[in-house]
Amino acid sequence: MILSDNVRGAVLAVCAFGIFSIADTIVKYETQFLPVPAVTAMVTGAAALIIALYAVLKGQGRTLLPATPAFTLGRGALLASETAVIYYAFSAIPLADVYVLTFLTPIFVSVIAIAFLGERPSPLVAIGIVLGFAGVLVAFRPGAMTLELGHFAAAGSALIFAITLVMIRIAPPRESDLALVISPMVILAVGSGLMTLLTAGFPVISMGELALILVAGLCLFAGNLLIVRAYRIGVASFLAPFQYCLIFWGALNGWLVFGASVELFTWIGAAIIIAAGFMVLRADRAAA
Repeated sequence: MILSDNVRGAVLAVCAFGIFSIADTIVKYETQFLPVPAVTAMVTGAAALIIALYAVLKGQGRTLLPATPAFTLGRGALLASETAVIYYAFSAIPLADVYVLTFLTPIFVSVIAIAFLGERPSPLVAIGIVLGFAGVLVAFRPGAMTLELGHFAAAGSALIFAITLVMIRIAPPRESDLALVISPMVILAVGSGLMTLLTAGFPVISMGELALILVAGLCLFAGNLLIVRAYRIGVASFLAPFQYCLIFWGALNGWLVFGASVELFTWIGAAIIIAAGFMVLRADRAAA
């Protein structure tokens, strides 16, 4: 059976978000003991080094340099700022509120793709997107909230991330995947590294902490490479709902690492999201 580009992109996206979740879990664990800027600098720095080593071993060292510097570095700066903004949101408002607002990303991706790329999703895809977002709301059951600056920061991070995903879709063909992946890592590593040096400085870490940082860096590399490839081959509005799978990955890692239990409403929301994913896949098969 030959899979369509959209289905292959969806598989890559689901794998990418699962790998991202591993990196996020390691960062969350490490920030219990180390300053957030230091962890950010070390993890993204490790990812940049791994990307560079991978490129050299593959004989593709030149592909690390952007063919379109303005586009690639601009996207990298946006991704770096998105990370800084969402870190502020985590410090200012409840975690569940941040999750709900960042899951607006697929909605933003679809809106941007329709408005600026001329993509026209089928009614079934549109229903799947809305249903997936409804599943997120059921899973987290956000109550009436007083809007604070942190809420706007979380929503802003979702919008910025959506813009960077759509930018992959319009990236110049001559721009390499590796250049798109390494640029935000370098920018974020340098920025957070300078912040660390200007504040508390880099802490001394154990071999175990170093190993975890290297694993997180490897996950960032692999996850970014997969998500870039997914959005290169698939339609942005089709791939957008698959970000909701982070609920499953987050629940699994939270249970395995932190012993966090999963509430009944989370599983109900997860079932709704699965149904939404099948609707989108069915629409793609019907269009093929």
